[in-house]
Amino acid sequence: MALTLYPANKQLTDYPQIQGEFPFLLSINELTRPFPAHRHDFLECSLVLEGEGWEVVNGIRHEMSPGTFTFLLPFQVHELGVAPGQVLRLYNCMFDREWLTFGMNGGGLLGKLLFREEGGNAFVQLSEEETAEIAALFGSMEREVAENGRWSREMVRLKLSELLIRFDRFRGPRGIIRTGELPERGSVWPAIRHIQYHYREELTLAGLAKEFGFSIPYLSAEIKRKTGMNFLALLHSIRIQHACGLLLSTSLTGMDIAVEAGFNSYKAFMRNFRATMGMTPGEYRRENHEFRE
Repeated sequence: MALTLYPANKQLTDYPQIQGEFPFLLSINELTRPFPAHRHDFLECSLVLEGEGWEVVNGIRHEMSPGTFTFLLPFQVHELGVAPGQVLRLYNCMFDREWLTFGMNGGGLLGKLLFREEGGNAFVQLSEEETAEIAALFGSMEREVAENGRWSREMVRLKLSELLIRFDRFRGPRGIIRTGELPERGSVWPAIRHIQYHYREELTLAGLAKEFGFSIPYLSAEIKRKTGMNFLALLHSIRIQHACGLLLSTSLTGMDIAVEAGFNSYKAFMRNFRATMGMTPGEYRRENHEFRE
């Protein structure tokens, strides 16, 4: 498949269903041809029910078959492919993160699940029994949406939370969140969430501290405590993840990718990319091109 020139940026406004008081869309899709590289401003998860294909997430390719369970964050560029003669049938769920977290101070435990400091795979391959359980959970959300009865929206949010917690558990022991950790006063998760959504903008620690009502030393220490990285390392990490996806999902030049990922200069982009990935962007593109074939 040829490299796409530029990934589409799918926003909430592109999907009228993911707006308003119930920003949630669940459907069963059937793909017979590739879906080009794109990113979006909302969260997305999917479960393959039938067929064979592949997916590339931030330049890393994985096969798709019944039981492939994927969870994607806003900054992850991804695309789908379908094996010859196949129909890829899958549950696809798109939703707004703000709605999912119930407005509870950054989401508490769920906020930590969605923004894991150690990262994690974007997909897991489930057993037949596990696939049946997760498909049943998707199905129960589908019924709640269709009925739209009393408490239906709240039930969907609860079931969706369970779905994502199960996904994180499937990823392995590091994905299991410690119990007993509840949202505390002065939580910096809203600021961290802001970084995740606005990493392409010119962000500063001082600006964030002012916007969210924290002192600079407090915000700096809390970001480090919550994510294991200081503010700049966190910001650059997200930008570099996005840049990696662009390197392997587009034919954009390094200069264009630097701008698109949020760096204010090509020199800063090169310096941070090399420090993070241990190679230049060009070397990364060449060495990982095999994932695209």
